[in-house]
Amino acid sequence: MFGSTPIRYLSPSEEFYAKAENFIGFTVTLRGPVDVAAMSEAFDTLMRVHPAHAGHLERGADGRHQIMVDDYEHPGIWLEKIDDPPAERLPSQSEALVNLRLRLGAERSELTLFTHHALADAKHQFALLEKLFNSYTEIVTGAGIGPVKAEPLPEPLETVLSERGIVKLQRFGLERFLPAIFAYDLPPSRRNAGRVGPQSVRVPSANCRLSRQETQALVDICADRRVSLNALVAAAILMAEWTIRETPHLPIPFIYPVDLRFFLNPPVGSTEATNPVGMAMYLAEINPKTDIMDLARDIIEAFRSDLAEGVIQQSFLHFGEQYQGNPPGLPDVVMTTDAGEMPPLRTPPGLMVEQYDVEVLFASTSAVIDMYSVGAYDGRLVITYHSHGPERDRYVGAIHELLAAIPSRYAWVTE
Repeated sequence: MFGSTPIRYLSPSEEFYAKAENFIGFTVTLRGPVDVAAMSEAFDTLMRVHPAHAGHLERGADGRHQIMVDDYEHPGIWLEKIDDPPAERLPSQSEALVNLRLRLGAERSELTLFTHHALADAKHQFALLEKLFNSYTEIVTGAGIGPVKAEPLPEPLETVLSERGIVKLQRFGLERFLPAIFAYDLPPSRRNAGRVGPQSVRVPSANCRLSRQETQALVDICADRRVSLNALVAAAILMAEWTIRETPHLPIPFIYPVDLRFFLNPPVGSTEATNPVGMAMYLAEINPKTDIMDLARDIIEAFRSDLAEGVIQQSFLHFGEQYQGNPPGLPDVVMTTDAGEMPPLRTPPGLMVEQYDVEVLFASTSAVIDMYSVGAYDGRLVITYHSHGPERDRYVGAIHELLAAIPSRYAWVTE
């Protein structure tokens, strides 16, 4: 009879994701042959290096979750044929905190790493994906993996902040939304539709994938105008939302997570913490004369101000379940998470990564997930809209149209 060993209780910031049964799936499209046995061995190695991820969560009588490390091996990868309809099997936090799905094809395959959000944010998860492909490449090329050492359990955000002397302040960041709370006669929220049950489900999504030429043109214009690409994309998302909502007098509350790894001293490694992030907030006052570059600059200025005052660093210490979904009396919130540029994954000769995609699994009866994820891989910007609401394609289409028009509109005039 095999059992499990309790490791520790989740912190409040981690519990937030456990109660939502929130998993994130990173999918990479692979071109070339995939050695299933080698990938299975690579995944087993990853689980030995990160034994807590191979465990599961158990909920106690008090409602709190514990990380449990199992005394037996992880059940291994889920193997499917890419030509068959996708299986309905989804990860469960009561079984494992990390799962790997391989949909195998003759020329192209899809590999998805599912990671529970309580144990990892995007940077942490991508580091796991890098380790997986490093091991796979070593196995396939004959170099071998050799002895491996288990890494310590990643620390929660609360511990990371406490060790650096960061404490809860009076300010939260939500103060930026005060001018819009209960100030307007609001239309029905689009987030009222499509509520899900307590089981974890895949959130429907739509995406736009810019070409390399479109992406490089945006990078160039951002360099010319000294505006960050992520701020410009955020501005495009907000302006598309403003246009489609058809409520021109309503401001748009904007929330986005900030990776604190390089804003903390000492810095935090990719897998040393579970979710070392803060929440940044901004209230977008848009009108027909709003310039997208000016909006992007204003987003940056608000971010720099709140970061300098330490508001963003400690913001998650204020978060609780009452902040799930759209707060009462506030226009619909836009949430965006930006993973930045994904570095190339190491692969053996004959195998290459063509693209990546993101999927979100979430279970909640109190809120409907409605968020954007942004990232770039191999020189192409990808914006995905995860929502239970209607017209997802309309939103990403409007964002793509706005972004594609920026280079010609703001290019330097030369003679």
